[in-house]
Formats: sequence, structure tokens, C-alpha cells
Amino acid sequence: MENSSSKKEPAKILIVDDISVNLRILENILLSEGYEPMCALSAQRALDIMKENKPELILSDFSMPGMNGLEFCKIVKENPRTRDIPFIFITVADSGEEKKAAFSAGAVDFIAKPFEPLEVIMRINNHLNSYRIKQEMENYNRMMHRMVTEQKKQMEKERANVLMALANIAERRDSHIRNHLERVGYNSRLLAQSMQLVSRYEDSITDEFVECIEVAAKLHDIGSIVMTDEEINSCNQEMTESERKEKLKKRTELGAGILEEIGSGNSRFMDMAIQIARYHHACWDGSGYPEGVRENDIPLAARIVVVINDLDNITGRDGYSLQQAMEEINKGSGSLYDPGIVDVVNKIQKQFHVMEIE
Repeated sequence: MENSSSKKEPAKILIVDDISVNLRILENILLSEGYEPMCALSAQRALDIMKENKPELILSDFSMPGMNGLEFCKIVKENPRTRDIPFIFITVADSGEEKKAAFSAGAVDFIAKPFEPLEVIMRINNHLNSYRIKQEMENYNRMMHRMVTEQKKQMEKERANVLMALANIAERRDSHIRNHLERVGYNSRLLAQSMQLVSRYEDSITDEFVECIEVAAKLHDIGSIVMTDEEINSCNQEMTESERKEKLKKRTELGAGILEEIGSGNSRFMDMAIQIARYHHACWDGSGYPEGVRENDIPLAARIVVVINDLDNITGRDGYSLQQAMEEINKGSGSLYDPGIVDVVNKIQKQFHVMEIE
């Protein structure tokens, strides 16, 4: 009979039986078919063998002293590393209750004693082929998942590069602050990493969150790209409260709209960038824009960026020292800013990158 295996390496099959004669009979049958039998006189010995050599199929006696075959089967099926291995019982018993218990434990078949070589090989080949097909499908699915994931990462990277190019153009139109976006991105990441160590934020701020916010934060003012020079310059001048809110509304809505057109819903990075663009002028007490959005209704990423963005504006555009800027940030704690975030900012302020006063 032709071995169904097309692999160069013969399939390893574990045989477990406390009667050595049975082991030898099955071993010889398997050797004649080109398989690689591994023999164990007890279930415990079989478990020891499996630590070093993973079989592709297991043949096990049902009734054995010490750990019986049913207990052995349950252990194999509870282990993620071995649970998919086909498990076949070899037994003289023909009890319906035994078979029910065996199938419930995860066994796929029974082979009766005394052994009929043709039956043994046919059953082994069938289950081994099924196992290999399943393994090949799982490997294929894993490969496809990796390919899709890598393609998505590449597309995300290319999209981020395009967005950053646009954001840099917008930044160059506002000469008041140099390298503002780089500092906002770096400091937002630094703050998010530090917040991971605070119990109230540890469940919300994942490693992915930290990775995303460094780039997403740099896009907070991307709405400037479609504003006129006059509109941009007017944002840096004195204006009434209603005029200021109207400017903030236009800039944030334009920015969020640009990002939404590029793509949302299928990217954590893009969703975060949209949130930041729309809400980075929201205030903790609800007095910012969008009006009435307050406290934890403001997305966490935006609550981080509003503090970092204002800190950089105060040290850059207004020319304050870091200490003076922190005094302003602390004044706004609980009104403009999330007080929990301000607490963390106070602890790590010396690590921030700020614009040096010339």
C-alpha cells in the first residue's frame, strides 16, 4: 500500500500501551508504511516524549494502570500545542459508555484489538490526511493574514506620509512656531506612555494607542491647509470670544473633514487623527469647541493633545519658559484640561521637548 504522505519527513505517530507486545505489533505495522513510530508503555511516558517530539497522530490504549487513556486524552486536548492532534483509542472493549466518554474527551476514532493491519493503516491514513489538510489551511490562513496585515501597515504608512506632508505645508504657512508638529507628536507619545503607568488610564492606553498618537497628534491642525493666509494670521491676533470660537470651529471641522474623506472606520490611526482634529480645542468644563462636550466625553487622545499643544504654543508662540508655561497649564487644570492628565504632565514636564527661547 502506498503511503499517503508526500512529505520527505515521515509522520511521527505516538503509540501508547502498557503491553509491550501490542506496542511491537503496531510499531511494525507503522514502520512497514514508512511512518516514524514513537512508543510509550505509559501515558506519563507519552507526555514526556511529547515535550520533545510533537506527533502528528496518537494511538493510545484505553485501559492502562496509573493514568488511563481517557485522562491522557483530556490532557492532550487541553493543551493548545497538542489539542489538534488526532487521537485514536486502541481497545478490546466495545462499551457505548466508553466510546461516548472518549469522543467527548476529543478522540476521533477507535481501533479494535486484535489488530487488523489494513484497518489500522486505513484509519491512520484518513485521520492523518485530514490533520495535514487542516494544518495546511491554518498555515495558509496565517500566511494570508500576515500578508494582509503587512499590506495594511504599508498603506497606513503611505497614507500617514501623505498626511504629514500636508501638515508640514500647513505648519510652514504659520511662521510663529518652528517644528511645532514634531514636538507635539513626540510629547504626546511621551505623555501617553507615562499615563500607561497610572491605574485610571492603563486599560485605555495600549501600546497601539501610544504608537498611533505620535503621528495622529501631528495632524491636529491639518485644517489649516485649506484656510487662507488671512484666516491663519487672524488666529494669532486679538479677537472676540465669538470670533475665536468661529475660527476654532472652522479649523477643527475642516481638519476632521479632510481626514474623514481620506478614510476612517478601518484604521485606529485615522480614527484617532479625526478625533484629535475635531476635539483638540474641547475644554474639560465644556466651554471649548465643540460646545458642551466635556470631561470624559472628550476622546482621550484629544484630551492629551490639547494639553501638549497648548504647552507648546505657550513656550513657542508666547515665549514663556517651561516653568511659566506649566503655571498656565496648572491654572487650567479642571477647567480647560483633564486634571488627571495635568497631574502626569507635572511629573514628567522636564522630559518634554520645548522650543528654546533665542
